[in-house]
Amino acid sequence: MFPNEHVYRRARSRSVAEGRKCIQADGSKRLWLTNEPSEVVDVDLPGRCAYAQNDAYLELCNSGWEQQWKAGIGTVFVLLPCLMIFWGFYGFAVLPLFTGEMIFLWFGAFDARSVFVWFGWLLLFPLSLGCGVLLWLWFDIMGVGTCFFTYARGRIRFNRLTRKVYVLRPKSCGGNGVLEWDRLCAILDMDGYDLLARKNAAPGKAAYYSLILYSPPADPTDPQAQGEDAVFVGPTLQMQQKASSVWEYIRCYMEYGPGREGVHKYLPQEYSTFCGKPSRSQYKLEQRPGVMETAYHMLSQVTCSWPRFPKEWQSDSGIGEPEEKPVQTGAVMTAMAYRAEGKLSKADEIELLTHWGTEDALREAKAGAGR
Repeated sequence: MFPNEHVYRRARSRSVAEGRKCIQADGSKRLWLTNEPSEVVDVDLPGRCAYAQNDAYLELCNSGWEQQWKAGIGTVFVLLPCLMIFWGFYGFAVLPLFTGEMIFLWFGAFDARSVFVWFGWLLLFPLSLGCGVLLWLWFDIMGVGTCFFTYARGRIRFNRLTRKVYVLRPKSCGGNGVLEWDRLCAILDMDGYDLLARKNAAPGKAAYYSLILYSPPADPTDPQAQGEDAVFVGPTLQMQQKASSVWEYIRCYMEYGPGREGVHKYLPQEYSTFCGKPSRSQYKLEQRPGVMETAYHMLSQVTCSWPRFPKEWQSDSGIGEPEEKPVQTGAVMTAMAYRAEGKLSKADEIELLTHWGTEDALREAKAGAGR
């Protein structure tokens, strides 16, 4: 799901100024540089946002995954009625122009010389126009179209060795990209005029936020602002202050590495998320939704594919990919899922349990390896 990325790209396509206003990179908010510690006490990540963490890279998700089931259920209740109205307009009004007959639902053909033809043009025609506008608002303006037939999730990889940030996202939302870490700025105090209607949120209703990393254009005087970009990092947040904690965790990781300045040496499993398209049971384990929420999320996910980093980027710096080496890359949730499915070698299982398992489980695994 890429609603924030989609909204930003729509604003950016209107003008450079609109794009900057959309993410508050227009001078209205402070931009935190990578060498500036943010004013936050706790350095931490929110739950279920990290694909992997190791000595070479920290890989995080984009925002929207936990809300994607709403897109599934909304699409069912928006799309189906609209399709029924379109079909009714075709059967009552369009078909008679070519055949002299009309159809009702899927039953037979009827004489078109009927008052129902007037019904088709006077009532169903304007309703069809309204449905067309509704579908445009739903799938394009609100960004729900980014939940279907695209990448299942976004991937943002912060590499300490190359000092680059590697981003995977659909072409319509900016496409894949490689950004220079030292040129990035963080936008923490977010109340965007456009993104998720934050500014117009009703009093007492939670507004949702996301950490935004802004990459300024290579040439500040370029009217086209070539190279300008914005990346939405981590899960959807309900507090602006939490964005500061996420940013400080990323900044300290890139500056000091794991095990220092509040960065976990071994990322706890509660912060980890599955790297790949999860099964129904895996999704329920992580997000703990209701039965219907899981079903509607899967309805969206089944149309999507899992993005992978291009080999030529060498973004893993030789450590490996989380999908292939979950234990070595610190992809905790992925490694646990593989262990449950019997996909881990005994050596990998022992290493996994050494850092993230219980003493009893580790003892049992070592005993099994010695047989």
